[in-house]
Amino acid sequence: MRSVGGRVLAGVAAALVVVFACTDTYLYDPRRDTEVPVDRAIAIEGRFCTVGSNEVVRPIKLVVAMDASQSMRVSDPDGARATALVELIENLPQDPEVYLAVVLFAGSTTAFLTQAPGNPPEDGFVQVATLDDAARRKLTEQLLTFRNPDNSPNRDSTDFVKPLSDIYSLINTDIARSRLSPGGQNALAQARYSVIFLSDGKPTNNQDAELIEGDAVVRIHQLRDLVEEVTVNTVHVFNPTQPIGTGCDLSGDAGCPLLIINQNADRLEKMAGRGGGNFRDFRNNEPINFLDFSFGQVRRTFIVKEVIASNLSAAPGSRIEDADTDGDGLSDAREAEIGTDPNKVDTDGDGFSDGVEVYFRDRGVDFNPIQVADPDGGGLDKGCPPALRAVDTDCDGLLDCDEQFIGTNASLADSDRDGVPDGIEWRGGTQGSSNDLDEDPDNDGLTSREELRLHSHPLEVDTANLSVDGYRYAFEAEGPPDEQGRQCYTLRVDNVLLVPTLPAADDAGIVTHGAGYNNVVLSVAMVPADDPTARTLVRTFRVDNVRYPVGGIKSPADGVIRVTPEDFVDGCPGRVDDPPQTP
Repeated sequence: MRSVGGRVLAGVAAALVVVFACTDTYLYDPRRDTEVPVDRAIAIEGRFCTVGSNEVVRPIKLVVAMDASQSMRVSDPDGARATALVELIENLPQDPEVYLAVVLFAGSTTAFLTQAPGNPPEDGFVQVATLDDAARRKLTEQLLTFRNPDNSPNRDSTDFVKPLSDIYSLINTDIARSRLSPGGQNALAQARYSVIFLSDGKPTNNQDAELIEGDAVVRIHQLRDLVEEVTVNTVHVFNPTQPIGTGCDLSGDAGCPLLIINQNADRLEKMAGRGGGNFRDFRNNEPINFLDFSFGQVRRTFIVKEVIASNLSAAPGSRIEDADTDGDGLSDAREAEIGTDPNKVDTDGDGFSDGVEVYFRDRGVDFNPIQVADPDGGGLDKGCPPALRAVDTDCDGLLDCDEQFIGTNASLADSDRDGVPDGIEWRGGTQGSSNDLDEDPDNDGLTSREELRLHSHPLEVDTANLSVDGYRYAFEAEGPPDEQGRQCYTLRVDNVLLVPTLPAADDAGIVTHGAGYNNVVLSVAMVPADDPTARTLVRTFRVDNVRYPVGGIKSPADGVIRVTPEDFVDGCPGRVDDPPQTP
């Protein structure tokens, strides 16, 4: 028995030797002879909850655009598109947050049937809940009896670009109005717009360069950067009363009818692809049905997409020598080398942070982070309007002009919807404008998402240090969702390492902020359960009164930051704790 036990212990010892031989972790550190080890780790402990199913009410806004030109009297002589519109209205939720705009187009005329008399076209949306039977009958009658008031020769022609331009103006104006309303820009959920564009598919003049290759459709879809979603769906209708021949008129102007019909359908399908929507094709007396399109839900259940903690005062990897007092992405030591102020995100006040300027200057961009403004305001790097300088609209840790330059959205904390705020991605070296977190650029066996969560560097092979430097997470659900539809979790993040930041002083030399204070954030990104690819809703807990041990004293003394669900906020209504004013 002793010999067996001896062999087991020897095997364990050998295994330990192998483990330590494969890392740069060592049992004895000679620095301990001259330096006292500093306990610079803190933990975040508490609870967080998803938003309730009734807390986020997302407006659903539909735009139904129907071809009313002469050709549609042949393609849809029985007015099946009007029947489909009424059926759509009847099946939409009778919720005050569901809106509808009905648009007819013929020639160069665009008519908004849901526009109140005397109101401009941008007021074309109406609440579906207000459409009673009389209003629905009126819509059907208007659609079936519409006659273009234009007396020009092209009154009965078909033009796609003009109505698409008017639809873009309608949605863009509606978005601008909602953002100007109280709390509109920072609303928990922005509206979702869906366009249904119906035609027999052939503009009178060839417009494919603008429809398929240009931005007539694409720019409508690009409005999704401002709201939850904007899609352009298309419908091809061809239900004539007389059958279409299968032959081709090679000597006349009729051509090959079936080929032309297929080309028209193909055009609309390509438009839907450009608009991020779906395509439906109704032929051979098939009833038109708009109910197959997905418009989303007004009230939804949210699930957690990502939980990530970060010390914005410490570079990824949490090396003690890489303190970044102002959180601009440059270590204090690096700022001392180049002459920037380690207590100012933007030393020269030109609207671009020091970290962004130095990063791109090193890659050939004409940036200088230490310029001095002329009396007339000139002399600084151009490109950032004075009104946007020092502005961080979405509170993601990046200045608005930084975001415009690097390609992220200054109004969205998580531009690429991957669950990680843009500022954390920028500091980690990943792309905040594209979902690249499943990649492993440094080939160390960990994805970029895993490394950002651990606060290690996605572009450096530093896995050997994770046992010492890596953040550690533990959270679990607290039973089923509560009566508000919230799913709550208990959470603890350990080993959040602090660094020795610098004190700040005013122009008179009076210390306004003591040394050692770190800026720690904990973000929870959520997405609708019915659409995991939707725009993320990010709530963040921010605290900057934690302090690296100064004189051997750490703050908080027990090393634990406690957080409640109410501490997580949307956008930037202010920090949880006021910054300390004395050293």
